[in-house]
Amino acid sequence: MKRRDAIFDRLALKEKLFINQQMRNLGALHSELQKIEDMRQKLSYMAADSAPKTEEQTAFTLRSSAELNYQIRDQLETASNRSDHLSEELKFMRQKIALSDRRREKSASKAEQIRRTNRDEREARREQVERAYVNQQKEIEKAEQLINRFRAKASKNSRWYS
Repeated sequence: MKRRDAIFDRLALKEKLFINQQMRNLGALHSELQKIEDMRQKLSYMAADSAPKTEEQTAFTLRSSAELNYQIRDQLETASNRSDHLSEELKFMRQKIALSDRRREKSASKAEQIRRTNRDEREARREQVERAYVNQQKEIEKAEQLINRFRAKASKNSRWYS
């Protein structure tokens, strides 16, 4: 049965390796999310700065201002969508890590339970062998006492033959 606990130990180790890999991926996604959030913030500031001015402008400046505003808003929407997607991905990855951690804990506890059961069985067998040894020694002692009691003695022997 030693192999069963080793199997559960290996399963726990496999889950631990998976968790470590997912944690590295989680770190990369988190840093990317931070970059996107910074970009969103900068784009928001740029959109606020590019608000239409109240002074007189030519058609060319109005058109270029509108085009720039459109591009900023488009980039802002793209960054927002990307941020939402990364947030969902992070949430999913955290759930995956939590599930894997529960499986690792379950495998480790199962391995420990098997080891504990094996240890208890060994102790029970050892106690049973010790009790059998003690009983055997008692039987040997009784047999020796019986033999010594009915052993032929010289004093009785000489009476018998005289």
